[in-house]
Amino acid sequence: MRQGSVLSPVLFAIYVDDVARCFKKERYLHIILYEYDILLLAQSVTQLERLLRKCEKELGYLDMVINVKKSTCLRVGPRTMYAVDR
Repeated sequence: MRQGSVLSPVLFAIYVDDVARCFKKERYLHIILYEYDILLLAQSVTQLERLLRKCEKELGYLDMVINVKKSTCLRVGPRTMYAVDR
């Protein structure tokens, strides 16, 4: 089925539902599916990287990949510098 069809968003959601279920038990890690988009939310960059790797792995099982040319990462909140005492 082609993208743009009336059924495409519904079929996409059904097809990638297993990906969303992987994150239900993860605390503070969230995945939101909307039409053809996947939104990953995490409290830290480290958690986001873990979420992304897990999402890539699950999508790989479905023979799907994340299009990096259409992907964006947005960090919200203060940037904190940690001083290292030596």
